[in-house]
Amino acid sequence: MTASALGAGSLDLTGHTFLVTGSTDGIGQHTALRLAAAGATVLVHGRSRQRTDAAAARVKDAAARGSGGSKIGDVSDRVYSYVADLADLGQVRELAVAVRAEHPGGIHTLINNAGVYSERMAKSADGFELTWAVNVTNQVITTSSISASSHLDMRNLQQERGFSAHSAYSASKLCNQVFTLKLARLLADAGSPVLANTLDPGTVNTKMLLAGWGRIGIEARWARCPGSAAGAVVGSVRASVRNDSLQGVAVRDADNTFQLATNPGGESGKYYVSGRRARPVSDAADPELQDHLWALWEQQTGAEFWL
Repeated sequence: MTASALGAGSLDLTGHTFLVTGSTDGIGQHTALRLAAAGATVLVHGRSRQRTDAAAARVKDAAARGSGGSKIGDVSDRVYSYVADLADLGQVRELAVAVRAEHPGGIHTLINNAGVYSERMAKSADGFELTWAVNVTNQVITTSSISASSHLDMRNLQQERGFSAHSAYSASKLCNQVFTLKLARLLADAGSPVLANTLDPGTVNTKMLLAGWGRIGIEARWARCPGSAAGAVVGSVRASVRNDSLQGVAVRDADNTFQLATNPGGESGKYYVSGRRARPVSDAADPELQDHLWALWEQQTGAEFWL
């Protein structure tokens, strides 16, 4: 999708700063482009310098187009790029230090978008199971440092009893719910105006979804209708997915992260699925489980929350 197609209407985010982790492609890139087009200051993050700089260039282009065709140089102070491997907690901490140094006034919104799906058992530099490291402990440190359908098997959080890629990923996503709901409780108890919400963005054929589940979004639905007008365009959709993971799929779902980040409606501690309020998984809403996992994450990461 081109930057010119990402107009944000009358929404003006001038003066608001957003950090979007994992924003070199997929939903993260889409969100960063939308934010920049609406006038926001966007902190682009990626794992490699080359890909991060390329993504930042696209975000600058979106910012320029959103500013009525301003030159790239005119918006360069609204787009920053940061490189860090979120599987390495040392690099996560370095990322937090760099962001705080360049933005001493703080950021307005942290979008913990980055995630991995690992088909094989792998360990991070810190000895954690890779999915757990990137999808869970990274978010704990990033949030504590920068911002001022599942059942969770407590005996197998890092797949010590036998690795299953889908189980590891599902557990990490459930932990994201637990973390956010607990954080919202702490913020509310402290009387903080900061909001914390979590969402399932919906089925978008990103590289990670394609690797773990195959094409299960709009293309799969079309493919079940042979002979129909929709079925006739499946070939072109396949071609576009290879070129842009958000082309030809439910862009409305890809936009859900942007919509929640820019219009939370004053609510905190909520869970959304495809843009609609939903009931969290029962485990995630259990205060005892929240407290138990919070203590575990503080022990694993050394993170402290000053509320």
